[in-house]
Amino acid sequence: MTTAALPLAHGGKAPHSADEGTRDRDRDRERVEIRAARLRLTTDRKLGKTTPDWVRELAERPL
Repeated sequence: MTTAALPLAHGGKAPHSADEGTRDRDRDRERVEIRAARLRLTTDRKLGKTTPDWVRELAERPL
């Protein structure tokens, strides 16, 4: 069997270019960082701790 017969990991679509894949991974990483910052804000608030400004700024960014 050749690899051409195997389904693609992207749901059968044509493969992405290297730039698109890197961009997608960067955006995914940014979303994870924003969600982590939002979680830290909530956790700090419940624990009565002060959240650093850089975490607040990151949490305010749109997904």
